[in-house]
Amino acid sequence: MGHREDLLQLLHLGPEDLEANRAGRLSPRQARAIAASGVRNLVGSLFFAALLAAILFLVANKPIVPAQWITATVLGGAVLVVGIVDFNRTRHAAADPQVAILTGPARAQMRGRAGWYLVIAGRSFRLPVRPWQMKNDAPYRAYVAAKADRIVALEPDGWD
Repeated sequence: MGHREDLLQLLHLGPEDLEANRAGRLSPRQARAIAASGVRNLVGSLFFAALLAAILFLVANKPIVPAQWITATVLGGAVLVVGIVDFNRTRHAAADPQVAILTGPARAQMRGRAGWYLVIAGRSFRLPVRPWQMKNDAPYRAYVAAKADRIVALEPDGWD
């Protein structure tokens, strides 16, 4: 099995997904997967906001002072805003399934606690595979869901 097939398997892609991406659009399966990831992120942000509220009520001294209310509200609100923004981006990406195609040498970079990123064509994205599954500085073709700004497929460009 070649590197292209390995990447397709790692990203859970079939030939129909790659064919749609090469044509500049998401496959129906990819559009559903992106929409589902937005829902998961929104539910996760709701859970985390509820967890913050529970910690406030279980740990804080009673009565709860205004500074604690304000801190909890700001933190919970920030978590919810992140979830809502991601949900909207993924929903728009699924509704308008355009794919941007980026080509060129790709490099996996570690960014401290933020994790691994893929840099290609002057842009940076979260790395969709493990760093050792990439060949640094080799030419790749990355397919990016335009509205979600997320890599949906990756393949070697002219080698394999």
